[in-house]
Amino acid sequence: MARKSYFRDILSVFGSNLSVTISNLVIGIILSRVLGAAGFGLYSSLIVVPIIVIGFTQLGIRRATIYHIGQKDINENNLASALILLWFYTSFLSIIICGLVFFFSASQPYDPLMVVLILLTIPLLLMNLFSGGIFLGREEILRANIINAGPTLLTLVLTVLFVWFMKLWVLGAFISIFAANFIMFFFLYRTIIIEYRYKITWKYHEGLMKSMVRLGLVNAVAIFVMQLNYRLDVLMLKKLSTLEQVGFYAVAVQIAEQVWHIPYAIETIILSRSANTDDDEGVTRIVATIFRFSMVAGFAAAVAIYFAAPYLIPLIFGKEFISSVPMIQAILPGVLLLAGFRILNSRLTGKGKPEVAIYTFVPALVLNFIANIFMIPKFGGMGAVWSTNISYTLGSIAYLVMYSRKIKMPVREILLFKKSDFTFFRKLSARGQSNKASG
Repeated sequence: MARKSYFRDILSVFGSNLSVTISNLVIGIILSRVLGAAGFGLYSSLIVVPIIVIGFTQLGIRRATIYHIGQKDINENNLASALILLWFYTSFLSIIICGLVFFFSASQPYDPLMVVLILLTIPLLLMNLFSGGIFLGREEILRANIINAGPTLLTLVLTVLFVWFMKLWVLGAFISIFAANFIMFFFLYRTIIIEYRYKITWKYHEGLMKSMVRLGLVNAVAIFVMQLNYRLDVLMLKKLSTLEQVGFYAVAVQIAEQVWHIPYAIETIILSRSANTDDDEGVTRIVATIFRFSMVAGFAAAVAIYFAAPYLIPLIFGKEFISSVPMIQAILPGVLLLAGFRILNSRLTGKGKPEVAIYTFVPALVLNFIANIFMIPKFGGMGAVWSTNISYTLGSIAYLVMYSRKIKMPVREILLFKKSDFTFFRKLSARGQSNKASG
């Protein structure tokens, strides 16, 4: 199978991520206008629980799957069978943990039906994650894009129906998420079982499953730590401040994280290619070049968001959310630095070395927690912003230093542009055309 260029694949994933972001933005606009700051804060505080739990209980299986398929060291029928069993185990574990968190929550101002919908959605979300590992491992970027964008696009359509027209409030938002992922479940079944014709057995592949969990567990811890860095602020704001502050902060983070468009696309392709390549040194050079261009593109996006936010936020979300504007502007530096981390981290993760993210971001997470304790009670959402900036900045810088040592490339060489950088994408595009012709 001919391999497309990095540039074309990155553009493909970028387009998918862009559609996801636009859809999420519209969903956020609908929810914020219909629910108000307090209702949107309630929604954000509920949805953050399964996000954090799944970040750990999925055990990094998606990335372990990418690695094993890319290395071609395991029979894919056995791999698919092991994935199904692991899906059952992780779904059960996730539902139990989330259920306990909701049950023992100090305050429960929500309909129990919301909790039921969230718990039923968890297995569907996990199936999306695990299936993405198969598609990316096989370098089938189009199908990976479909399961990336499909649930969000469907959620948008259903949110318009259940929240905007039927006025089902927060409950309607969770009905939309569940229904969208339920529909995508059938696409995955048709592709993996019917089209790929994987022969699923219920045999316990002990060696294979242990290997995947062992590799994936380190990934899971790294993802869990990163998820906590993203979401800890929301949980602490709910505890130490008000739902309105949670709503303001959630909007601010949603807008600021648009800087991650390009890094998300690049991360996906680098992860897939790193698992499939034998040219280790060549990929490392390519990643460094992509990293430099991405930081420039991210900076331009951050500047645009900084100046546009005061005009767009009241226009799009309503004047009630004007307090989100200074939060957006203040959090952009930390978000930009974390974008660079994501690109470099995808390279080491694809090489089977996700533990570096743990070493660098666990201290950053602890610092984030301590800073939040002191800053949120006094400054509310803005205190969470500065805690996040401190955490993202120190964690990203520490990771850059560790990455430099692991790949044996000086930090200066990673950061500084070279003449060859400016012909990089043209060469990759030409190489992709050549591969396509020869295929």
